[in-house]
Amino acid sequence: MGTDVASFAKQLKEDGIEAAKAEAAKILDEAQKKADKIINAAKAESDKLEKETQTRIQQNRTRSEDEMRLVARDLLISFRKKIEEVGVNLLQGQVAEALNDGEVIKTAITELLKEQSSGKNWEVSLSGKLGPNLAQVVVNMFKAKGADAKLGETLLKAGFEVRHGNEVFEITEDSITESFKKLLSPELKKLLES
Repeated sequence: MGTDVASFAKQLKEDGIEAAKAEAAKILDEAQKKADKIINAAKAESDKLEKETQTRIQQNRTRSEDEMRLVARDLLISFRKKIEEVGVNLLQGQVAEALNDGEVIKTAITELLKEQSSGKNWEVSLSGKLGPNLAQVVVNMFKAKGADAKLGETLLKAGFEVRHGNEVFEITEDSITESFKKLLSPELKKLLES
C-alpha cells in the first residue's frame, strides 16, 4: 500500500501541477487577450486622436490661409483707395486751376452749345473767381446760339454749371475728378491684381 499512496501522491502532485499549469496558461491567455484588447483600444483611440488632430490642423491651416487672403485683399483695397485719393487730390488741384481759366470755360461752353438746340432758357452758374469777369461773355455766347441765359447762384467750386429744366451740365472740379476716379479705379485694380 505504501507504493499506492506514494503513487497516488505522485499522481496528485502531477495532476495538481498540470492543473496549475493549465490554469496558469488559461489566466495567461486571458491576460494576453485583455492586454491585446487594451492595446488595440489604445491604438484605435490614438489613431482617432491623430486623425482628429490632423483634421484640426488642416482646418486651422485653411482658416489661416483664408484669413491671410482676406487681409491681403483688404490691404490691396486700402492701398488702391489711398492711391486713388492721392491721384484725385493731385488732379483736383490741376482741374481747379484749369477751370478758373476763362478761356477754358469759354471753350467748354462753346462745345456744350454745339450739341444743344436753340431757343432754350438756361441758367448758368459760374465759380466765384470767374463770375464777375466772365458772366456777360457767357450770357452773350448763349444768346448767339439763339438761347436765353440768366446767371444763377455763384458756385463755391471751380468751373460752371448749366441748367435747363431737369437737364444739368456740371463741369466742376468735383465732377471731373469724380469722372477721373471712375476711370482710374478699374485700371488701378487691374494693375494691382496682375
